[in-house]
Amino acid sequence: MITSTPIHPQANGQVESSNKIITNNLKKKLGAKKGKWVEEISFVLWANRTTPKNAIGQTSFSMVFGTEAVILAEMVSPTSRSSVQNLETNDQDLVDDLDTINELMDFVKFCIVAYQQRIIKSYNKNARVRRFSW
Repeated sequence: MITSTPIHPQANGQVESSNKIITNNLKKKLGAKKGKWVEEISFVLWANRTTPKNAIGQTSFSMVFGTEAVILAEMVSPTSRSSVQNLETNDQDLVDDLDTINELMDFVKFCIVAYQQRIIKSYNKNARVRRFSW
């Protein structure tokens, strides 16, 4: 608690966990090229933002922007997802996605509660109930 901020002390563990994931991915990506982390950090952050998380089943990018990210490889060689995209109706589709963002948030809240219940069940599976008599 000495190094925690007084504003949001409950979030410090989450930030440390996220930073640990980013540093581990940087170590894996760099290998023997220890001094080149500045060039690689943007790729590692992009991978972190576009990877679905277990707790919510969504990517960080989709939670912020309301839509899935399209990677550069999909733009160079079209896939089924990028080939059906119509540039004229893209703006209207994005506005429609903003209308459904509240539904996505509600779904994510449900996923978080279900994930927390699974974690509690997993944590408590070895717990034994003991009753004391007076």
